[in-house]
Amino acid sequence: MKLHYYPGCTLKQKSTALDISTREAMKRLDVELVEPEGWSCCGAEYPLTEEKIAGLAAPIRTLRQVRDEGGEVLVTTCSFCFAVLKRANKAIRDDPLKRKRINSYLRDDIQIEPLTKERTTGFEDYNGEVRVLHLLEYLRDNVGYPRIRERLTRDLKGLAIAPYYGCRLLRPKEEMGFDEPDAPRLFEDFLDAVGCAAVDYPFKQECCGSYLSVSLPAAATEASYRVLRSAQMNAARAIAVTCPLCFYNMDSRQAAIKEAFLDFPGLPVVFFTQILAWALGVDKSVLGLGEHRVPADAVFADAPATEVRT
Repeated sequence: MKLHYYPGCTLKQKSTALDISTREAMKRLDVELVEPEGWSCCGAEYPLTEEKIAGLAAPIRTLRQVRDEGGEVLVTTCSFCFAVLKRANKAIRDDPLKRKRINSYLRDDIQIEPLTKERTTGFEDYNGEVRVLHLLEYLRDNVGYPRIRERLTRDLKGLAIAPYYGCRLLRPKEEMGFDEPDAPRLFEDFLDAVGCAAVDYPFKQECCGSYLSVSLPAAATEASYRVLRSAQMNAARAIAVTCPLCFYNMDSRQAAIKEAFLDFPGLPVVFFTQILAWALGVDKSVLGLGEHRVPADAVFADAPATEVRT
């Protein structure tokens, strides 16, 4: 089956491992991911101002394109993209004034077909018809854990993985609707379904430092250390993330973390889709492990293959 998929800018540039492993894993689950035609950057941050709402135009334009292509669901993996798309969609559904203003702004939008140069205008108003789901939600609710277990070809033998939600997936609860912010289970249940042992640790919902990595790198180093150290002290073999920025802060900054905090031995950081793809039999060579600053090869050590159960 075909499913609309929004990769976002970072997955096309700095975090191609997340994009490639997502595509390879979903192929093994008989899902073909389709990108909306002409999608653009979502803006990365949801605009909080009530007066200037032009920041809603980019995500709504993409959602409108999904609807116009006949899609009812749009999935994404990046936490920032998910937050922007989900919250923008809710704002359009719930706020008549925002809906009117954004649709008025987008009504004169022009799309140009790359080959024929045909210009398309006169788009119908978008009223929030598309459902925005994180891939973890789609795997649970649409694919289903039983089906995933049937397709597993590698036994991960209870590999201890710490799920990291970070600060974007869970909050604000009323808008995200992702899981219970104070006691989430979705990421843990996913890891259990693919054969891992989900590690419980106190900092799985804490921020890694986010954009402070640019403005206050020392603060991001300390924030990432707290998360990594918490996972490592609870016997995690690696920490799994959904967010490219979280991956950057906790993987690329580990040299700085080790220099600042001598008690930290290091911990591999992986994308949840890399684990899924590996468990489903995808070859290690296409998982994008070369993008990791902290080697993660031990996480994806060869294990005896099992027969695919049908």
